[in-house]
Amino acid sequence: MELLFGVSNFGKIKHAEITLSNFTLFVGDNNSGKTFMMQLLYGVLIELGNMEPALEGIEEQGEKELIYGVEWFKNMETRVNDYLAENKKKIVRRIFHKDIEIGEMYIRLENMNEKYVCESSVHEFDKMSGEKGEIVTKVSRMMIDIYVMNVNADNRKRRAYIGFGHQPDMESLKRILAGQIWKMILLEANTINAVSEDLLFLPASRTGLQLLSKYFFAERDKKAVNEIRVFDFGAEGEEMNEDVAENELGLTMPVYDFLQFLLRYNQRAEIVSWNRELLKFIERHLIDGQVKYVGDEIYYHPDALAENKEDIPLYLASSLVNEITPIVKALSGVHNYKYIFYDEIETCLHPLKQGEMARLIIRLVNSGRRMIVSTHSDTMASKLNNLLLLSFSEDSRETREQKLKELGLSVDDLLFDAKVHVYQFVNQADGSSCVEELKFQTVPYIGYDFNLFTRNLDELYNETGIILK
Repeated sequence: MELLFGVSNFGKIKHAEITLSNFTLFVGDNNSGKTFMMQLLYGVLIELGNMEPALEGIEEQGEKELIYGVEWFKNMETRVNDYLAENKKKIVRRIFHKDIEIGEMYIRLENMNEKYVCESSVHEFDKMSGEKGEIVTKVSRMMIDIYVMNVNADNRKRRAYIGFGHQPDMESLKRILAGQIWKMILLEANTINAVSEDLLFLPASRTGLQLLSKYFFAERDKKAVNEIRVFDFGAEGEEMNEDVAENELGLTMPVYDFLQFLLRYNQRAEIVSWNRELLKFIERHLIDGQVKYVGDEIYYHPDALAENKEDIPLYLASSLVNEITPIVKALSGVHNYKYIFYDEIETCLHPLKQGEMARLIIRLVNSGRRMIVSTHSDTMASKLNNLLLLSFSEDSRETREQKLKELGLSVDDLLFDAKVHVYQFVNQADGSSCVEELKFQTVPYIGYDFNLFTRNLDELYNETGIILK
């Protein structure tokens, strides 16, 4: 099942329908709305993750099984669209802290060929009490196993489980499970978590924000959070309190969240262990060294620098190292982010390093993360397209291995079992932006035809020809 998000007359974007898949890529001109759309998607996902779920359409199979199937999905879709229609202006203001024109905002659940089966069971556990834990009593605990079943096949896969310290009534249980399953659908996740803890937005301005955040924003952090993230829209029918909505620092909510991520970063050994291979790839192929943490300070140690030499403070390191450090933090901090919005991924990267970044994006998707990335680099788009051409080819195993060897790649650079959607943003003569989905072309086998970039390369070639006549 996939979730499609649609919007019309949003700022300069006339209309767009974006399918949120494992890997979603935005390409296009500067000032064509890519960042605008990414920030809207980020904010809407958080908004929808916190809304009350629909309870209609849930099937009861005896006393121990609840099924959330097609009927519930349709009711949930209707509930969400009613909510978006009623609150679209407030949602946009909450994200951008500004009134921005918005026509229609909606979602659509596509390929509803699965259902979530929740089975309950009661387990007994030993509870220790007393000063020395010498008193042992038996306590009961309800466990809910959540399975996903394909409606067209008689198989199912366990996706998550929830434990209860008490026995909730049926209506409460339905509501709790509906909320958690809806969050799993939004994130295509296998775990139960709050949506906001699974999403990370990496803005195009991440290098400057990272260097300034500690010194410029730390003193105002608490005030900013209170004013921006904790909104009170008032009772139904009341207008938002303008004083509360004051955007003192002039940044959008996704950028504020990025600042909070930077200010609250703490390394967690368990997360580092889970992401060790990704972190090693970054060290060996992108920054050619290590990012180190000493208390609250961050240092860089290049591979070429002897071990006994003093590490380089981050603010004195290259723009490339500063640019890559936020993703290093994302892979080593307290939260193991499952959904990453990565704006302008080519920033500060040499064309050869852009190729390595493309490989990292593929590996992040293969690690189970959902990625929404944007680029206006023909080099980045071409490299990603080449990796997808290799991934989706029908070559024999031997032929593929030979190609990978010649290209200096490995099987880890191929995309496995993931859905890809690519969107091109094009500025129009009237000042609006057109958003079109690009299809993967197999006849001829060229993958994604980035005609916008191809046209620019042709113009450069023709320009060179005229100069050299």
